[in-house]
Amino acid sequence: MKDASPASSPAICSNLFRARRAAVIVILCAVTILGAGILNLEAASSIQPNRIPAELARKGKGLSALKAVMAVATSYDHGKSRQDVKGFLLYRRPNDFRFQGMGPASHPLFELILKANLFELYVPGDKKILKGAKDCFNRRFPDVAELETLIPLALLQWQDANFEEVLSQDARTTVIRVRMRQDIWKATLDSKDLHVLSLQRLNEGKPDLLAHFGDFGSGDYGWLPRRFDIQSARAGWRSLVTIQQLEANPFLVENNFKLETLFSPQIEQCR
Repeated sequence: MKDASPASSPAICSNLFRARRAAVIVILCAVTILGAGILNLEAASSIQPNRIPAELARKGKGLSALKAVMAVATSYDHGKSRQDVKGFLLYRRPNDFRFQGMGPASHPLFELILKANLFELYVPGDKKILKGAKDCFNRRFPDVAELETLIPLALLQWQDANFEEVLSQDARTTVIRVRMRQDIWKATLDSKDLHVLSLQRLNEGKPDLLAHFGDFGSGDYGWLPRRFDIQSARAGWRSLVTIQQLEANPFLVENNFKLETLFSPQIEQCR
């Protein structure tokens, strides 16, 4: 076998140089990709999963009140009937709500106040106020009651949440199971910023209520979702809530959660 000629040596060296340079580039790319993955995993695991409920409660602690203009589109029995309502929501920690529902041409449809364990529902068209215990309200209006249950969770009132276990975790999402009072919830969160992406309430291990949250903002209250998609397969309804205007921590007083009527309506006790 003959030795390579002097004329071919520069070509061989050039080929080796190009091959070596290509190998170095491949290695650098691999290191960069792996490093990015490690950084993402580190970001996802910066807060231990068992500390997530406490961290969410800490973030939500700064929100004491809320004012919002919202639209609620609800379909019943898999789309057989539908109700669209626009309205105004006032909320004050820990559990005071006032919602005024408006129909076409801003015609007032109803006004609902929930405080502690009592409710008042004013329907101007019927000239009637229905009032009583929240248990009765939950039986009469289960879809509204479910929405009222979810709002504090979306507003990160997680101080009563007890961590149970991690169901899955990667660089994008973290899924945990928590107990809040008597309910078990499967919560899916963005691993990086801990936005609550969805909540599933479990009944004997099976979901009976599902809520997806989206359209998050930025800044101090960027974790507040502007869209709720809630459905109950068991009860046969689905509601899409879109928040069009939102004000965090408005100044609200007790009178903001009292009904004001222009006449003396009939009072009916909920039974």
